[in-house]
Amino acid sequence: MNIEAYKTDVTNKEDASFIVKLLQFVISDCIMHFDLEDSNRILKIETNRDIKEMVYGVFNKQGFYCQKL
Repeated sequence: MNIEAYKTDVTNKEDASFIVKLLQFVISDCIMHFDLEDSNRILKIETNRDIKEMVYGVFNKQGFYCQKL
């Protein structure tokens, strides 16, 4: 598996949990977690395929920012 990392503007555990639940609904074959302690509030996703556009779509629909690192 590859690990993709995304810089986000998610600031709290509730929003992070909500985003992860939405992402798991759309991309069910991935393992993901937030590192809100990092200054860039990193979301890491273990995946075997290109999921960048799906991740961007979920974040944008919910009004959050993310950028693949």
